[in-house]
Amino acid sequence: MRAEHFWDKTPFPTHSLYVHVPFCAGRCAYCDFFSVPLGSCSSSTLDSYVSAVLEQAAKWTHMFGAGQFATIYIGGGTPTILGKELLRMLVQGLEPYAADECEWTIEANPESLDKEIVRMLADTKVSRISLGVQTLSKSQWPVLGRVGSIEDSLRAIDLLKSSRFEVSVDLLAGIPYRAAGTAVYQEYIEAPLLRSLRAIAGKVPHISLYDLTIEEGTALQRRIADGELVLPDSDSLARARESADSLLAAHGYIRYEVSNYALPGHECRHNLAYWNMEPYLGLGSGAVSTLAYPAEMHQRMLGSMVRLTGTKNLNHFIANPADIPPGVEIIDRPTAAFEVLMMGFRTAKGVDASRFSALFGVSIFKLIPSSLERWSKEIIQKDNRIAIHPRGFDILNRFLVECLEEMDQHRALLTT
Repeated sequence: MRAEHFWDKTPFPTHSLYVHVPFCAGRCAYCDFFSVPLGSCSSSTLDSYVSAVLEQAAKWTHMFGAGQFATIYIGGGTPTILGKELLRMLVQGLEPYAADECEWTIEANPESLDKEIVRMLADTKVSRISLGVQTLSKSQWPVLGRVGSIEDSLRAIDLLKSSRFEVSVDLLAGIPYRAAGTAVYQEYIEAPLLRSLRAIAGKVPHISLYDLTIEEGTALQRRIADGELVLPDSDSLARARESADSLLAAHGYIRYEVSNYALPGHECRHNLAYWNMEPYLGLGSGAVSTLAYPAEMHQRMLGSMVRLTGTKNLNHFIANPADIPPGVEIIDRPTAAFEVLMMGFRTAKGVDASRFSALFGVSIFKLIPSSLERWSKEIIQKDNRIAIHPRGFDILNRFLVECLEEMDQHRALLTT
């Protein structure tokens, strides 16, 4: 099926917006996201980029009937690297598309966050700042090759702690290490992670703890391949995760998603929209949109999803911001159904079984009955929701593989 088939149809309502700001002061050793070194850009390029995003917002929200947005997330890259005035221009330019109770999040790196930017954002509708810290360990910091310093991170946390914003801090688990021997686990895996968490827990209402993924072609991957660095094994990483869970639980944090912890009432609504597989619009060079279309105009059943990936040619985007990118992916109903299960089971609330049936015309209990039976001791059912108990989050992939295999056997239920 060609993408053009969808452009004359009205998609399901889209109430979440992601805006990509690709500029970074430098590339971290583990990063494979689309980013552009700030040193290669003139100030006029940054000006033109912000203007292009706002032009795209005006045209795409109209084209796809998107908004008013309940969540807006400005990520990157490093949005705060735009500086006070351009960041203000971007935020204020997006305000007309926001609902009254919109959750606004801006990602920030500590070295580019200062009092002036915080004061400026406090005068806008931005409600949430996600701070990329990754580690506060002196042994791990140089391994990640990050710009800035641990001192910058601690300063930024203290600065935001006294602000009006909801604050989230990103950390990484499973960072490679240089040494080997009997003391490896305690000294190089668990202790640095707990040291970082102890410095943050209680100071911010939300903490994201992601397992570091080693991407092909990154500087970190090359150092591991050369034997300079060693990756923690899965058992050590699981033990460190257990220690992290215990520490955060003692401070009142709830693990509401595989990699996310929050004090009650401080969950990230934008990320919850992703995990619920709600449609979202992505603006900016390299941004991804996922739009959902009904099977027929007179019914709600999901037909397919259309995923758009914006051009990573910065100059082309600036010159033609409203163009539909060539990278259009049609996600058929069986694939979409698995994505809904995969993302939903990442959360403590799990999958809404009633919504799943309404979207796909088939019950979860008919689609994966054997998987649900085999994992019954780890499954919680409440109020039409099916979830994996948080104690099973770290072995979630095993469950999802079984679900996918069983769904393949019952594929006819999703294609008739």
